[in-house]
Amino acid sequence: MLAMKCQSCGAPVARLDRSGRYICDYCETEAIAEALADSVDRLVLTGTLSQEHCPSCRQPGTRLETGSMDEHPVLGCRRCQGVWVRRNSFAMLVHGRRSAYAGPDRTSDFDLSVDGPRDHHDRLTCPQCCTRMESFYYAGPGRVAIDACDGCERIWLDCGEITRIAEAPGRR
Repeated sequence: MLAMKCQSCGAPVARLDRSGRYICDYCETEAIAEALADSVDRLVLTGTLSQEHCPSCRQPGTRLETGSMDEHPVLGCRRCQGVWVRRNSFAMLVHGRRSAYAGPDRTSDFDLSVDGPRDHHDRLTCPQCCTRMESFYYAGPGRVAIDACDGCERIWLDCGEITRIAEAPGRR
């Protein structure tokens, strides 16, 4: 795993400012952030590990990294590319992505066994408070099931779910 480094002083960069830019904690230089090369969701990860473990990978030591999607701070998993996002950031991310998307409406095959809500025994554990998250169909476009922790007010998105929501038919 490569940590995002400041082009000016070489220090690790993980701080996202209010305008959605990464800033070096040491020299205050703006850092260039690029999405992971294989990310369908344009996920940016800094290489700076958080304390939270990935709820989806379920492997010891798979910790989430600080990162962003558009200008919104997230924690993401480099292995599965899932994203842990605040509920209010999720709403703004959906609005921004749907408004900006100018391509054709995309509908995808929906496999209930893969894309539906997780049953009681397969629910994910919240990486922050360690309680079982709720799994449910997202009420907006995209035909995806998301996982949420009401106590922490955060949402877990599996890889590709935000893109399915953004590109789905419906009002933009």
